[in-house]
Amino acid sequence: MTAGEHLITAGSFYHFASFLFTHDQDQFLAALEAMDECWQKAAPLLDPPMELIQIPFEDINLPAYLRKPPGVENPPIVILAPGGDSTKEELYDFSENILKRGLATLVFDGPGHGAVSFRMKMRPDFEVPARAIVDYVMGRDDLDTDRLAFGGVSYGGLFACRAAAFDDRIRAIFVSSGWYTPAGRYPSMATVSQIALKQYFGENAPEVQNSMTLADVADRIKVPLLQIYGALDKASPPEHAYRVEEEVQGPTTTLVFEDGVHSCNNLHYIVRPLVADWLAETI
Repeated sequence: MTAGEHLITAGSFYHFASFLFTHDQDQFLAALEAMDECWQKAAPLLDPPMELIQIPFEDINLPAYLRKPPGVENPPIVILAPGGDSTKEELYDFSENILKRGLATLVFDGPGHGAVSFRMKMRPDFEVPARAIVDYVMGRDDLDTDRLAFGGVSYGGLFACRAAAFDDRIRAIFVSSGWYTPAGRYPSMATVSQIALKQYFGENAPEVQNSMTLADVADRIKVPLLQIYGALDKASPPEHAYRVEEEVQGPTTTLVFEDGVHSCNNLHYIVRPLVADWLAETI
């Protein structure tokens, strides 16, 4: 157990070593490969163990990990999507909190995430790869797929909303510092972030970013929605949550933490248990 926990920590360190380091491809790849090696070693040692999965999508596979709470037969399932420049490994602590409430978690890298970005770039219609993930979950017989939630942080929150707008198998969604649209952000981003965005989004990164939106989509969302935002977040301020709240058709809870930064990562000890409680109560 100790070895597994240390390997997870090491993998997280490698993730953050690669974070915004796409300008040096050798070191970027080395960190991603080391992160994956740590995850492979940690998977069978954890409690509960981690099932490493490759989910077919178009002509590639999307890597994911599934964990099920011990002692719960056919648990509800929560699918988690990382942000624009994060990876599935970054959501491990979110997963831990959800597992403690008796729900299973499946965390995946979609197009543009981490090492997947070398084979497929991020896309505005993220509901398409999201549907492939939901299809995989629905094909399992060890999960309660009638109680399925989808959530994400940063860009992953926008992706979760788009997924729910086009897939009625999703019964609840949560967003942590997502966007109504990130359009127009590229020119004001730091140079290192612009380089990173081209790694994840492609050479036409500004155009892809500008086309990502919930306009004409949010009103299709009819399931419960939890939105978590930080008032100190200049990247995706709470105004995005209020725009979404005005347009969705389902019950919405929007919480803004006055001292919260992006994804309220500085308040993880409050926000992540809160999200897990909400998911357990909602699905």
